[in-house]
Amino acid sequence: MVEGNREIVALDVDTFTELTKLDGVVVIHLSAEWCGPCQAFTTVFHETAENHDDVVFATLDTDSQPELGAAFHVKSIPTIAVMRGGALIFTHEGSLSERALNDVIRQARGVDVDEIRKSMTSGVAST
Repeated sequence: MVEGNREIVALDVDTFTELTKLDGVVVIHLSAEWCGPCQAFTTVFHETAENHDDVVFATLDTDSQPELGAAFHVKSIPTIAVMRGGALIFTHEGSLSERALNDVIRQARGVDVDEIRKSMTSGVAST
């Protein structure tokens, strides 16, 4: 997987593990085929992906990958999740406008990955 590839990645456990190793911004659209609002948001998601070469865009079908959906604590779909430096930094239940999604991406780019890593490891007792 290449960071910043315009291809939208279909997530499974293996590709998700790969994404958690990236420092860059990863935007995930959690949905299901039967979900009308999810399908409506797909257009916005794809159009936004075309405008961000430095961001990885991925989809997660919560029906075919229920364990990953559970890992994101999905209560309703569509859900948008944003990761940076392997950490989940944003989730939103429901669709977003293209403008709002672009703003989320802009803010995610500004997140300090080193600070995320520190906060992920703080409080972990060393043996």
